[in-house]
Amino acid sequence: MRNLTMRWTAVACCALSACLVAPAAARAQGSPPPTAADDDVAGDNARAAQLYREGNLAFDQKRWAEAELLYLKAWALMRSFDIAANLGHAQLKLNKPRSAATFFAFALRTAPPSVKPEQIARMRDFLEQARKQVGAVRLQGTDMADAEVFVDGERVPAEEVRHEIYVEPGEHRIVIRRAGYEETAIRVVAAAGVRETVPVAMKPLEVKAPEAKTPEAKAPVAGGTPVAGGAPVVGKEKAKAPAAGTGARGEEPRSWVPVIALGAASAVGLGVAVGFTVASNGASADMRTQRASIYADGGGCLETSDSFNRRCLELNETGTRAQSFGNVAIVSYAASGALAIGALAWAIWPRARAAPSTGVRLLPEIHAGGGRVTLSGAW
Repeated sequence: MRNLTMRWTAVACCALSACLVAPAAARAQGSPPPTAADDDVAGDNARAAQLYREGNLAFDQKRWAEAELLYLKAWALMRSFDIAANLGHAQLKLNKPRSAATFFAFALRTAPPSVKPEQIARMRDFLEQARKQVGAVRLQGTDMADAEVFVDGERVPAEEVRHEIYVEPGEHRIVIRRAGYEETAIRVVAAAGVRETVPVAMKPLEVKAPEAKTPEAKAPVAGGTPVAGGAPVVGKEKAKAPAAGTGARGEEPRSWVPVIALGAASAVGLGVAVGFTVASNGASADMRTQRASIYADGGGCLETSDSFNRRCLELNETGTRAQSFGNVAIVSYAASGALAIGALAWAIWPRARAAPSTGVRLLPEIHAGGGRVTLSGAW
């Protein structure tokens, strides 16, 4: 709930009295709307006053939903305790106790001293009626001055956060966010008519200090500059390369381009093989159908009459096509498998290491025409 911005007048007090105390007949005759000083009744305030009067008329005629809408429009233009009270009353009629409790609480907090005690008592009675149907949560903490509070993902106005947050009975997730602090999430189970105080202890974010850079040690100059241990050093020290045969021999970088290329080619070959397999099976099925048709008509293709020549020729062409498709499929399967094996071999076969200065080297090799083992040595 945002802070109250309206300047209260005696006329506004009369409006609240008409809404909460006067009978419906008196309200129907026209209760004074909330107004500011005469020189301020213009623009939004005038529009809010008109909407307030229309809301009172709808309320008197028991058109609760229409009255709620008109009061909400007036509330958007001018937030006053009497608009809040009438809006809460309309929502109580519409069985919206959570929202009604929020507006009645606002009206009680912001009512001017000139409001009569019986009017305050009537608003308190309406607030208690609403509170019996909802739960109330009060957040208590010292680090929440400018924190943002969300209930089930919906932001709660700061006015409510400072006092009570009304929620429907059941489980709710409250999230509290504040700059410089870790997000705090709290799970609450609200019960109708129960007020719960929830302690909040926000944890400041840990600020990591920048790591201090260690100054690089400078090489000693010639002339016997002492180092650790007191031993003088003559000249500049230079890193020495490890002796032949003593350095680490890491594997050469492996390129994955061949693996990807061979794998892609294998997948294409497999797709071609599957396509020709389907085509071959289709042609075989057509051939069986044609042969059965010829036999059913009492013919044959070994010793055929002129009436079956064309059909036997089609049968022969279909059989040839099925065989050709099948052969292509077999070749494609073989090529796909070979490519897949090549990709796997490239991926898992040990890479040749850098040749040492001395020693014996055994290297197996595989190629399309066969394979060989190469033995070499260096001393």
